[in-house]
Amino acid sequence: MSASLTAGLCAGLPASPAVAADCPDDPNTAGSVDGSELTYTLHTKYTAEWARAREAWNALGKVDIKPHTGTAYADVDATDVDRADIGWSGLWESHDLGSDDIVLNAHFLAAYPSDVKRGVVTHELGHALRLGHRSSPGAIMYCNDTRTAFAPASADIAAYRAVWGS
Repeated sequence: MSASLTAGLCAGLPASPAVAADCPDDPNTAGSVDGSELTYTLHTKYTAEWARAREAWNALGKVDIKPHTGTAYADVDATDVDRADIGWSGLWESHDLGSDDIVLNAHFLAAYPSDVKRGVVTHELGHALRLGHRSSPGAIMYCNDTRTAFAPASADIAAYRAVWGS
């Protein structure tokens, strides 16, 4: 049996399940980065949101997020589900073997405005970049969809720099 790490994002907009009252800062995750790059395959309808999230994180340098072109596993595989029975809009999950997963839940995302969808994708990609949750709703890594950031904010950039350097 393989161990895995999971970081889910609680849905927090209309028609979502109950949300935790607070969101403490969490330690950083194991991430999906291989060396100084993160390769991905997309099996999602949220490709425009993915492109904007990728662009926002790549602007910080240090890690090159790019499409997978090799024959081995990609670092991350992005897919969609449509499930009302789970309490998250996005999920990053680490696997010991094969690609890590970013799963986007269309059940919640379908009702979200485009900036909130982009925020969910950017948040999950942040987990793949080794970032944990932040306690501020003004951070992209806030644990709830009620965040007010839709791209990396100052707290996220500081956490990124703490992991990857300036």
